[in-house]
Amino acid sequence: MTVTYRAFSQACILICLCLLVSCMATPGFIQVIDNVRWFAANATCALLAWLGYYFASDTERRWKQWFVLGTACYLAGGIIWVWEVITHQVSFPAKSDLFYPLLGPSLIIGFIVALRTQLSRAKTLAFVIDAMAFSVAILGYVLISYLPHAQHISLSELVVLTAYPVSLLSAALVSLLLIPYLRPALMLPWIMLSVGLLLDGACWMQWNLNQLNHIPQTNIWLNNAFSVSDILIGIGLYGWSIRPSKNRKFHWQCKRVRGLIPLIAFIFSIFTLLIIWLQSGQHPYSYHVATSAVMTILICSAFRQTVLLRESEKLLSSEIRLEEREQQYRQLAQFDPLTQLPNRLSVQTTLEHAVISAASDSSTVALMMIDMKQFQTINDSFGHATGDQFLVEMATRLQQIAQECAHLGRIHSDQFTLIAANKTDAELELLVHRIFEKLHDPVHVDEHELILDACIGISVFPRDAHTASDLTRHANTALSHAKQNGHQPWMFYCKEQTKGAQRLYRLDIQLRKAIKKQAFFLQFQPIFSVDSNGHLNIHNIEALVRWKNNKHEIISPADFIPYAEKSGLILPIGEWVIAQSCQSLAQLIRYTGLTVGLSINISPRQFRDPKLLPFIADQLNVNGIDPHTITLEITESAVFEHEQQALATLHQMKALGLNIALDDFGVGNSSLFKLKQLPIDELKIDRAFLIDVPESLADKEILSTIIKTANILGISVVVEGVETAAQLAFLNGIGCDSMQGFLLGKPMSMEAITQLLIENRLTAKALAP
Repeated sequence: MTVTYRAFSQACILICLCLLVSCMATPGFIQVIDNVRWFAANATCALLAWLGYYFASDTERRWKQWFVLGTACYLAGGIIWVWEVITHQVSFPAKSDLFYPLLGPSLIIGFIVALRTQLSRAKTLAFVIDAMAFSVAILGYVLISYLPHAQHISLSELVVLTAYPVSLLSAALVSLLLIPYLRPALMLPWIMLSVGLLLDGACWMQWNLNQLNHIPQTNIWLNNAFSVSDILIGIGLYGWSIRPSKNRKFHWQCKRVRGLIPLIAFIFSIFTLLIIWLQSGQHPYSYHVATSAVMTILICSAFRQTVLLRESEKLLSSEIRLEEREQQYRQLAQFDPLTQLPNRLSVQTTLEHAVISAASDSSTVALMMIDMKQFQTINDSFGHATGDQFLVEMATRLQQIAQECAHLGRIHSDQFTLIAANKTDAELELLVHRIFEKLHDPVHVDEHELILDACIGISVFPRDAHTASDLTRHANTALSHAKQNGHQPWMFYCKEQTKGAQRLYRLDIQLRKAIKKQAFFLQFQPIFSVDSNGHLNIHNIEALVRWKNNKHEIISPADFIPYAEKSGLILPIGEWVIAQSCQSLAQLIRYTGLTVGLSINISPRQFRDPKLLPFIADQLNVNGIDPHTITLEITESAVFEHEQQALATLHQMKALGLNIALDDFGVGNSSLFKLKQLPIDELKIDRAFLIDVPESLADKEILSTIIKTANILGISVVVEGVETAAQLAFLNGIGCDSMQGFLLGKPMSMEAITQLLIENRLTAKALAP
């Protein structure tokens, strides 16, 4: 802005000085002053246009480069003219006349390029046609004004004289017409540019008329008006931009004017043509000029209407396609594209209407959630195409039932819904049995015979809920319990189901907070072995996790471990247990100097975690613990669920130097054949076999057989749940290696277990022979 202000200030000062000097100078010197003043104004205009281009964004430079080109041509014409005056080579037409008239067309091209960024091609073309009509009207007016005085000039001279005002006045009108289309926020540059172009065009027209009438060009005000117009054009080009205004009222006004532009163009053309007829005179070409102008304007109007008509046809065609697309979207928004059944949104709307209707009629509405069990197995085994055909067949079968008494929908990949009104529980049960009969029939798809089962959850309005959303939520809850129930694949909703779900939700939140705050602690239960003299010695301790909640209540692992395993929270809990157990064992060894083994329970999800072994190895290394002192207790379910993967993991554990115990042996899917293939060191027999000992002869025989078999396989045995002296005596009698239970030692803190170990070692030394 500093450069612009200086250039503008210096040009104004120069113009004022030249005007002052012109009033007192001789005619010969006035011509010199006029040329200096005019050249200075041209240079200022070009400089301002270039600065506007320099400071513009990349988008604005696309049209401002045409502004720079036009002003550069205008300046080049001024330079050539000054040179011709200095060298006394002035002629008409002069070489400078090839450059001056290029200002207007360059500006018009820049305007149209800017307009194209805001309008479609057809609308831009219609605007260009309007501009051509304006230009033709101006051309006709200028020619009619010139022709009576142009009997003694050549055609080339007439073309040059006409090009000046026509190009500049046309550019001025185009600039004004663009305002309602582009709605600029800064109006002042646009107005200054339009005024400058109008003034420049009018000055050139008067200059040319003076030239045709052989009037001396000594009018001081006319000569200075050229310079003023150049300054106004430069300032306008510098600040010209198409940043839309935020004024809504201005937008509305521009829209109204935009609609009137064709009428304005027509009225302007008619008015100009009227002037042409009135001023045509007796020149032989006047009639032809007027006629040509009229014909050209009519052709432009017809062509413009043709362009807009084609645009309207395209818009109509686009609207039709858009309406068809919207219809497709509405179809997709309400119906499932695979089965053509109502989707989740449509089902929810139908359910809401059904609930409102049932509330007004004091009737009932039942919502059934139907889930295809193990449907993913079909996709995994035969591909999604087969799965889709299966779903279509299931939908067809369900529709046969729904046509009679219900509204059917598909709300998920393998989940359907039935909405039934005014059905008793007995009728709903009959409907459920009919659904199972339909679904249990084999489905033949691509030479595959597919048989799947289903689970159904049912909720009833108003017994179970008073809103459609609650009814849906309760039906999902009942469906979830039906999936977990192995005996009955369908269930009605009851409040206890929600209470159970809420209890699990609260447990999840509390458990996550406990993991974050590490609100867990460890207890250790001793495992005793029997020496050759029949004395019990502690050879191992088992780490057991406990949780103290925010009420300082100790929660049993049986209350949170199953959920932690199911939800995946067992992984951070298990890592904490391993880390704390290793730290506690290292402290015990350093404090007492005693060597004792440590048993750590590994859950099935932990066992399948690839990060488990690296984490254990890291903890052993950090705490300086011999891997042979660590026994990992793994349940049968974890080992036999994925046998090949489990076998590879067990071998990796053995390679690390860890001992492996098979926990809860006897209550799972274990067999002696599988047992001999596993790289395990220890069996932990579940306490269920010891509860009725010694009263139960069968349990006694089972325990004796397991222990003898394990000894044959070279596997040590730990019997859990020793709570009576009779049980202890029985185990001693059958040669059990190790035992564990409340009779021998309850879970206790590290301090207590440390004291117990010390006492046990002292007793063992005292009893040693």
